[in-house]
Amino acid sequence: MKRSTNSSSTKGLYERLNSSIAGRLGTAATVAMVLIVVGSVAMGTVASVNAQQGTQSGNNTSGNGGAAEQFAVTQGNNCYTVSPLGNDTDNVVSFYNYRGEGSGYSSRGTTDLQVEDTSQMFLYKGNGGLSLVFLHDRFTGNASSGGGAVTLEMHGLPVTGGWTVKDDGYAGSNDTFTFNESVATASWSWAGGRSDGGVYQANPNAWNSEVKIVPRFNRESASYPDPEWEGDETSNQVQRWIVRSGDGEAHALNLYEPVMIQKGTCGQTGNQMTDSGAGGSNGDGQMDTSTEMGTTSTDSGGSSNQTEATGPGFGIGLTVFALAAALIAILRRR
Repeated sequence: MKRSTNSSSTKGLYERLNSSIAGRLGTAATVAMVLIVVGSVAMGTVASVNAQQGTQSGNNTSGNGGAAEQFAVTQGNNCYTVSPLGNDTDNVVSFYNYRGEGSGYSSRGTTDLQVEDTSQMFLYKGNGGLSLVFLHDRFTGNASSGGGAVTLEMHGLPVTGGWTVKDDGYAGSNDTFTFNESVATASWSWAGGRSDGGVYQANPNAWNSEVKIVPRFNRESASYPDPEWEGDETSNQVQRWIVRSGDGEAHALNLYEPVMIQKGTCGQTGNQMTDSGAGGSNGDGQMDTSTEMGTTSTDSGGSSNQTEATGPGFGIGLTVFALAAALIAILRRR
């Protein structure tokens, strides 16, 4: 009997010991699982915040190091924020590089920007000031059909500025450049295989007023038709009008509606950023200028250089330690 009693006691002690060990192991496993889950949430949150920071700060890029002046270009209900081309050091006359008789009467410094059958404008900041540049069609050097004509009436240009480049300004040219008080008018016509344009320059501080540009393309132009055109008039038409930005973006404009240019961004000037969908755009208000010259465009949305990260931050670490301490205390009581 005694032997049987000892055996039962030993067996009971063994079972209690196993139960205690199993309980401790179960609790330890629970602690481990809690730590793994909470730790994973904490790491996931940190990774998410880091990813947001990388995305937002990575979008803060521009062709001028992110510190360029900005202008709102508005047409109807559409507004685009653009920045000037240039690096503040080059001269706009050298940049445009107009060549006269014997060299095609065209701009040779902008051939990488020129697009066939397309009229474009953009701001340029050089060592002589801030300029509004107009550039029409593409120079190829070969006489062909594909010329064009346009007249632009401009209100609000700085009265202290002037036409630094007249393409073309030689005697007998069909192009005209006038300035009367705050209203300037430029009228161009060009033959196929040539480009055309001009540059209006003023001190950067003088561009504080809104500039309004009223376009008259093709048959509405005062220079239509050009006597040097090859082919009939219908084959010498401007098909697209775009505004270019220093960050590489190009936006399609309507050929028949006025455009306003004002210092500041679309939000600052009270205008809202919208998609254009104007003729010749790629469907999101941007002009696809990848025709022959290889120029590309990118998204027009302005990005913020500020990162806002909400949700659990440092408190997650405190939660992990608090849970661990509580569960260890439970272990010790057992």
